[in-house]
Amino acid sequence: MVRIASCQLNLDVTNPSLCLEAMDSAIESAISREAQIIVLPELSNSGYIFENVEEMQSAAITLDSEEVKRWQDLAKNHGVVIVAGLNLLEQSKYWNASLVIDTYGVCNWYAKTHLFGNEAAFFNAGSNPPLVIDTPFGRLATMVCYDIEFPEWVRLAMLQGAQILALPTNWPLIGQTITSPPMEVVRVQAAASQNKLVIAVADRCGAERGQGWVASSVITSDEGVIAAIADGNQESRFQLIFADLELPTDTAITSWNDIRKDRRPALYSAILNQ
Repeated sequence: MVRIASCQLNLDVTNPSLCLEAMDSAIESAISREAQIIVLPELSNSGYIFENVEEMQSAAITLDSEEVKRWQDLAKNHGVVIVAGLNLLEQSKYWNASLVIDTYGVCNWYAKTHLFGNEAAFFNAGSNPPLVIDTPFGRLATMVCYDIEFPEWVRLAMLQGAQILALPTNWPLIGQTITSPPMEVVRVQAAASQNKLVIAVADRCGAERGQGWVASSVITSDEGVIAAIADGNQESRFQLIFADLELPTDTAITSWNDIRKDRRPALYSAILNQ
């Protein structure tokens, strides 16, 4: 059994220091409630709706920053895994990234591959597959927001043996019909069920330069069942949701069927050429 926390933060692109304070407070609160895996939203350290490249760059942090060192200390001292969506400066480029830290330090980081909206004006697109690594609590995968809407991408994580997918996100309100649960959550449920993955999503809240958010952090079982979901509060500084879940140990869904072993990849090759 693993205790998972998804942290829904109220971020402010005009005040990165407040974003960092919200991150720290949420992590410490999750630790105090005995979370073992803690997931934070996309671009948690900077906010999202940048006016220009200079504003984005001024809010970026590096892997050797004091902020990352502080999270490393928290992970080491409390025996937790932290997955944080970050505005990251590495390799002389800016990335919309997901950073994984465990009790031994920085495990690795992933750069968002499928950029959404005008993100390409600010960030480089990643070109590596989903990050999948072993942690003290299971084999964990991460990607960022829009990446999950590409079924092939989630399937790659499953094929690498992932048991849980941690997804930092900023789900925007862009005129879509809001259902209950939101379609963004339904897509997560489908991805979890189709790949037998526990999925933990950390969304955000707090209108930013006129942009609203779905504010629907969610944690699902590997059957796609919602184990915890945020209440859509747009104003709270941060909101935590928790779930205690068993991570899957195989990809069997019945005594006859296995979603990995039953695949017939030779028949799917045409999809790669479309």
